[in-house]
Amino acid sequence: MLNYKKILVTGSEGQLGRTLQKRSADINGFDWIFLSKAELDITQTNEIQAAFNKYNPKFCINCAAFTDVLKSEKKPSLAFKVNVEGVKNLTHICNENESILIHISTDYVFDGAKKIPYVENDKANPLNAYGMTKYLGEKHVLRNANFGYIIRTSWLYSKNFGRNFYRNILSEASIGNEIEVVKDQYGTPTNTEKVADFIIKIIVSLPEKGIYHCAGEEVMSWYDFANKIVNENNYPNKIIPINSNYGVVKRPSYSPLKNTDI
Repeated sequence: MLNYKKILVTGSEGQLGRTLQKRSADINGFDWIFLSKAELDITQTNEIQAAFNKYNPKFCINCAAFTDVLKSEKKPSLAFKVNVEGVKNLTHICNENESILIHISTDYVFDGAKKIPYVENDKANPLNAYGMTKYLGEKHVLRNANFGYIIRTSWLYSKNFGRNFYRNILSEASIGNEIEVVKDQYGTPTNTEKVADFIIKIIVSLPEKGIYHCAGEEVMSWYDFANKIVNENNYPNKIIPINSNYGVVKRPSYSPLKNTDI
């Protein structure tokens, strides 16, 4: 019987988790275990330990996160519970079980003041509660994981799964609406398929532990991205550029990431 290395994926019903499920069918030599929030809540240490006892994974890919930026600002304790405490729980149990942790993070750990794409060792300075909780989760992995990777990505979207900017624009375009989109925030929109392939590359090659960036190649505004979406899908919708109205949440005006070569 072949001894496949087991990979446990948390938050498997999110857009990245579902992309990994699709991609895993083409990858030989690994036994993938996909667990949704209902099946594994990372804020509950007993649930994590039970999963590790059952599956004994060599790798744990943490796709579980509290990603609602507005709700994080209004109720930061909810974001903290998942993005910090949950990550601490995973780190501890991965260490106990000699498992490799791969943790997904975000461009929102930066403040946008740099004006050229961010590299891995640039100083973090999150502007909002969501970014702060993701940054604190990163810090814990870096300081405490015996063997851990942090993969930062920017403006993550799937064409096929989940709720995201790409699919929202398509939905509005399909019914002929004019669409107002922010023109003064810049990032590097990233397809989940690229991140899934990057994760698999890390699993196969096992580079030095630490922070890695995986993002789209093109720097653009939300307005630019919306135009690209409607054009590539042959919709005639008018995209109307507007300025940011930060209101409750301050967001980085410029947060593209420079990709890590591995």
